Amino acid sequence: MAKTILFQGDSLTDACRDKEGKDKNRILGDGYVKFIGASLMCDYPGINILNTAISGNRISDLYGRWIEDTLNIDFDILSLLCGINDIGFALRLNMGADAEKFEFVYDRMLYEVKKAKPQAKIVLCEPFLFKLNIDEVKDGTDIIENWDVWNGHMLERRAIVKSLAEKYQAIFVPFGKAFDKALESAPAKHWSIDGIHLTMAGNELIAREWLRCVKGDPNVSFS
Repeated sequence: MAKTILFQGDSLTDACRDKEGKDKNRILGDGYVKFIGASLMCDYPGINILNTAISGNRISDLYGRWIEDTLNIDFDILSLLCGINDIGFALRLNMGADAEKFEFVYDRMLYEVKKAKPQAKIVLCEPFLFKLNIDEVKDGTDIIENWDVWNGHMLERRAIVKSLAEKYQAIFVPFGKAFDKALESAPAKHWSIDGIHLTMAGNELIAREWLRCVKGDPNVSFS
């Protein structure tokens, strides 16, 4: 029985959440976590959804607060989405983790979760990136201008996350693959506002994909 689900990550998961907890309708943010939480809390009144993601976090930032914001929290399921900021910081500021370091730190984080909470279920979400048209964005045009480089880094991290999911017997949620398919029916601007952050439709799509994968796991029960 899953009673508490903890979401961790960067701005995609943070989504402007109310970190002070004053507005109960915004404690999960305005992104996919809110959509997932609304669905689960409607169907399973006893469930508890938590969000400790922080915008701008790289993998090293996550690890720096891993004890306080993850290991010290009681949860049954941990869901993690990260990776885009390491690419952005690396290409723009030379401050992000390369693929090797990203995998090393990510692996360490998961190892510590398994050691501290062996019964907890881990959900690893695949990172993603969009190529918008140059006239559709105000900032972040370097993603479009250097698409092959950005996308190459993203494909590396997608492969790493999938590999770690297999290693730790985690539920793998293929957000990237879901968007690849979604782009067949609607352009990138329908799903993303800037190539990284999501529209309402984009958030709804990955919320559905998360629920599909997690509910489909025979070892997960919410009731």
